[in-house]
Amino acid sequence: MTTRDKEIAFGQGWQVSDVICTAGAGDSPFEEEHRGFCVAAVTEGTFRYRTREGTAMLAPGAILLGNPDTCYECGHEHGAGDRCLSFHFSPAYMERVVAGVPGARRLGFTGPRLPPLPALA
Repeated sequence: MTTRDKEIAFGQGWQVSDVICTAGAGDSPFEEEHRGFCVAAVTEGTFRYRTREGTAMLAPGAILLGNPDTCYECGHEHGAGDRCLSFHFSPAYMERVVAGVPGARRLGFTGPRLPPLPALA
């Protein structure tokens, strides 16, 4: 396994982790699965993220988006390693969040990422 997760904080239905990946260009990508909703801020490195919602190159400042029970793959063809501050939410937790947002009618992300923001990079 090329990733190491360090739990930073958690509560009922949510968890925050510092995730470090040491994969490089010579390592084969492998399929993983999001157990819950994932919103991860890329803080170091560049990698390819592929999920059924699409494929994106992620770099510092980008936000990875993941839906529960969906498979994904990360590849490091262009560099070695990355680091993300990863927020995980249970479906029940996200249902409560969406219920509190006026006009929100849907639960789930339609794309694989949000583009990099200079303030986050």
